[in-house]
Order: sequence, then C-alpha cells, then structure tokens
Amino acid sequence: MKESTFMPVINKNFEVFYWSKKYRSHYWSRQPDKSLENYSEIEPLFRTHSHDAMEILVFLGGECEFFCEGKTYSLTKGDVVIIPPYAVHQAKVTDFNTYERIVSTISKSLLAEFLSISPSMNESLIYHKTQGSYVVHLHAKNLKEILSLFQEISDRKKENGDHHSFALHYLLFQGLQMILHPASGEPTNHLRNEHDQRLNAIIDYIKTHLTDPDMNLDNVSSHFHLSKYYFSHYFKTHMKVPFYRYVLLKRLATAVTLIKKNELSIEEIAIQCGFQDYSSFYRLFKKEYNLSPKNLQKEFRGRRN
Repeated sequence: MKESTFMPVINKNFEVFYWSKKYRSHYWSRQPDKSLENYSEIEPLFRTHSHDAMEILVFLGGECEFFCEGKTYSLTKGDVVIIPPYAVHQAKVTDFNTYERIVSTISKSLLAEFLSISPSMNESLIYHKTQGSYVVHLHAKNLKEILSLFQEISDRKKENGDHHSFALHYLLFQGLQMILHPASGEPTNHLRNEHDQRLNAIIDYIKTHLTDPDMNLDNVSSHFHLSKYYFSHYFKTHMKVPFYRYVLLKRLATAVTLIKKNELSIEEIAIQCGFQDYSSFYRLFKKEYNLSPKNLQKEFRGRRN
C-alpha cells in the first residue's frame, strides 16, 4: 500500500529529510530509491497540509514562498521555519533545480520531553506562538553549527540504522535549543503579509470550536456578521486555502493524534473530531492519507509493539 506523503510521525520520535536537485526528498541517512523528474510526482509534497508532529525546516537555497497559518514568507538561506503541530502550511517552490532544504519532524511526545527539561525552549515556543511568528533567520555561524549537528545525526543513523538512541535525541535537542535561542538569529524581515484583528479572531474561533459538528461556513460567517460569500472569499484570500479544507486538515490531524492514543474506537474519534458520520470521515481520511483510519491504527500498534 502506498504510504501517504503527509502521514505524520507514527512511532519514530523524529525523522530528518534532505532535499536537493540530486536527491530530491529522502531520509538523509539513506540513498533515494529513484530520482523524481516530473512535477506530477513531487507535487503532493507541496500541497497545503497539516499534521500532528512539529516540523523544523532549514532553508538552504533556491526560491520559496512559505505559507503558514495565513502568513507568507519569502525564504532566504539561513531561514528556519518552526511549524507547530496542526498548523496548516505549504511551500511554494519556483525552481526545484535550485531548491535545497532540511526538514526534521519531531513527535509531540519527544517535543514534550524536550520542553520539560528546557524551560527556556518552552518560553521561546510560547513567544513564537503568541507573536504568530514562524520564521527566524540564523546567523551564519549558528547555521553552520546546525548543519553540523544534522550531519552528525545522519552519520550516526547510517551506522546504527533506524535505532533512535539517546545520543540522537540529544543531538536533536541541541539543535532545537540553538534554533530557538534568541541569540542564534533574528526574526525574519521577509514577511509578506500581516494578520488583521478579524483574521486572528476567526482563527481563534475555529481552534476553539474545531470539534463542534455545527461549525461550518454558514455558522462561522454568521458569528462574525458577514455574508458567507464574502467570508468565503475573505478567508481564502488571507489563508490561501478554502475554509472547508482548512477545517478538514486540522480535524484529520486531531484524529490521527487520537488514533495513536488508542483509547477510543475509530467511530468515536470521527464524531469527537467534528465529523457528521463515520463514512464521511473514513472517505476523507483515506483520500488525504492514502490509508484508512483502521489500517493506520493497526500499523501504529504494530510499530509500537
């Protein structure tokens, strides 16, 4: 079965992916299976999506506009995008021949462990969240050190296979601490747009009512005293994604988290995440992830065991 491009971290606490003209996207510690030459083959990697893991993107070259939760950034070498779990985001790449970046996905459990032993890291993430800031620009020295840490992680993974030892976690912890340390960089000045107060209020409202089955275009637009046609156009213009898909991506990512916890049936998870019924949840989940909810549950149990 084809695994979804957007499937979140399942049982591995973190992964590191490298992209360049030669290798395209692959685990840094492995050789790619094949070179993807056609855009139709790589396009799914760059659709608007959301997942339940934290993602750190270190931008190394090319031209890329990065969209995250209604904000668009023109990335330059040394920019680091800090994408929290459930954030809706997308990378728009002008030329894949010059595009180069490193991405690390970090599970919520490992991130929680890091934050529990580093109050300063936790404070930094809270600051970025409250400021709605997702990109920092690293100083050249710190970028070099970050790349060295990722290279060491890659070398250790090549030697030890996929075993995620304490040493690997510690190296990742060092890298994340450096990225989030205020002295390592500065906020990017390449933000192309700012949120207005109305958009902030709408995003907060959606977050608060995400699992409410009655949260739909009609009700949300009415809550903000806007016609649904104006609201729909306004939302898509500012968020770069239709209202329906934005809500869907966040609900599906929430469902993945609940499936991992293995405390509720799939049917209960569907209702708890705001879907009208199991059949629509099943269809939308499989379409997005190329995997059924129950197969994900089985796969997660198998990897955990």
